[in-house]
Amino acid sequence: MSAAPDRPDGCGPTGAVVVPCPVVEVRRFADWSLVWIEAPAVARAARPGQFVMLAVPGAAFALRRPLSLHRVHGDRVALLIERRGEGTRRLAELEAGAEIELSGPLGNGFDIATTCSALLVAGGIGVAPLQFLADELRARRIPVWTFVGLRGKRQLPLLTVLDLPRQTVATEDGERGIHGTVIEALDASPAAAEAVEKGAEVFGCGPLPMLVALRDWASMHHLIGYGSLEAHMACGTGACHGCVVATTRGYLRVCADGPVLPLQVIGERTLAARGTP
Repeated sequence: MSAAPDRPDGCGPTGAVVVPCPVVEVRRFADWSLVWIEAPAVARAARPGQFVMLAVPGAAFALRRPLSLHRVHGDRVALLIERRGEGTRRLAELEAGAEIELSGPLGNGFDIATTCSALLVAGGIGVAPLQFLADELRARRIPVWTFVGLRGKRQLPLLTVLDLPRQTVATEDGERGIHGTVIEALDASPAAAEAVEKGAEVFGCGPLPMLVALRDWASMHHLIGYGSLEAHMACGTGACHGCVVATTRGYLRVCADGPVLPLQVIGERTLAARGTP
């Protein structure tokens, strides 16, 4: 499909338009690639927590892949891609100068219109959308505390591309920072206690069990919060209902009703329906 006549300069923000956009820079490290794409319309419309759908190079791949917006600078957007399967491997191996078809930005992002202070909590590749959020909060001079939980040594290279304020790291194998899960780090860190004292809003992204634990932690400390869910997606616009999950509000579509939802909506029943992109 070609770009709509009134959006000739980039990728359609509604998700209805799929157009080719040039890859301008690629940085590879361990199991990940940081891919910068020139997509002016996406960059102008994007909010932290939203995502784009990317076409995988090669005729064998019919379904696009959902990827969180990692950063936005000027007319460019950055995507943090982990090699999980053949599709993400092909995306991670894109070279500068290539063209990639994408649509977006899609989904509901983080609402920070009334945020006065923020506590960001990421698990593994869940750091991807939180960097964009941290950038936006920092631009608004909003105090931010960041906690990043990693499984261990294999995920440590993720830290090399992050620029997160007041960052605390936890590793489950004790390789770096606090030894334990990111929730255990919240319990042990004076930085988290400071954020609680300030009444910070909680913003999380990571595996569903982490988000459920974060929901309980935030509730215990009387903090409101939001979590970004992961799911397999086919369309990214809510049409196919392929990413439906069970929540305390009933069944919701991660792509159209989320991916960001209030933490209290993310209930235990969601565990049975979880998927990963």
